[in-house]
Amino acid sequence: MPDLVIGRRDSGDDDWHWYPVPTGDRPDGKGPRRPRAGLLLAAIGAILTGVGVLLLVLSTDNDSSSGSQPSPTALPASGGPATPRATTAATLASSATPISGSSSPAAPGDVRLFIWSRQQKQWLGSDLAKDDPGYREGDAVPFMIRIDNAVASVLYEVEISYWCHTSDGAAFDYLSNPSAEDSASQTTPPGPGRREDASIPIPDDSAISFDASGRRFKAWGGSFQQAPDGPSPDTPCQTDKRFSLSLMAQGGSMFLIWGGHLASKSDWGENQGASSQRSAIYMEVSVAQSSPQKLGVGPDAIAP
Repeated sequence: MPDLVIGRRDSGDDDWHWYPVPTGDRPDGKGPRRPRAGLLLAAIGAILTGVGVLLLVLSTDNDSSSGSQPSPTALPASGGPATPRATTAATLASSATPISGSSSPAAPGDVRLFIWSRQQKQWLGSDLAKDDPGYREGDAVPFMIRIDNAVASVLYEVEISYWCHTSDGAAFDYLSNPSAEDSASQTTPPGPGRREDASIPIPDDSAISFDASGRRFKAWGGSFQQAPDGPSPDTPCQTDKRFSLSLMAQGGSMFLIWGGHLASKSDWGENQGASSQRSAIYMEVSVAQSSPQKLGVGPDAIAP
């Protein structure tokens, strides 16, 4: 008798009839058994899929090494719209914050240059030219830069240019600080009205042996960031010379005061001092990219 049989009995019979169970439907105790042919086909399909993926990777590497360009219809890896590079740069620029201590060439503030009149005891915004001399050869004429609306923590680059020599003789042969005779210049409006916040030595001119020691630039509402550069050129007086300074503003109004030494005939020879000039001699300044300003001392304002 087969291992598995099925018993049946018709409704009109008293006897049972036994039939063998087909072997293809034989249970194994754990569910229906998978045919071996199906498993073999699945394994072959997996192998073919792996081979196809490998060939695709090798083909992509070959395209990259040969310098081929991606398809113009390809989408970004993120699947979202691509952002133009220029737009990204503009966005970064608009969100950037100013760096402390950076220069401000576009808007340095309201810059004005003044000269001190010893006779009138006041600051002037025009050339000093009087019939009665107020200064003598060997004196230092006070000059002042006033910067209103200076931006705090911004570095201001200042350049001072002075006429050192003309065809008539020496003019401002070096820079100095105002003498005690002109001490009222610091306390007289539109001057600072108080003691300076910072001062720094004025570098020596190697071409001049008689420039006095202890000469200093003085500042209010700011501080010097490094030693002044100059005087340049480092040669004997022929035309003009220059100094460059860096001032860090505290905010509000900032001042810089110095003196232009009037050349003396005792140093340069007879008829070679500042009083021998036949026209005004000038001091010129510029701050950042503001327009240069200059003021002068007329020959009639200088006594021998």
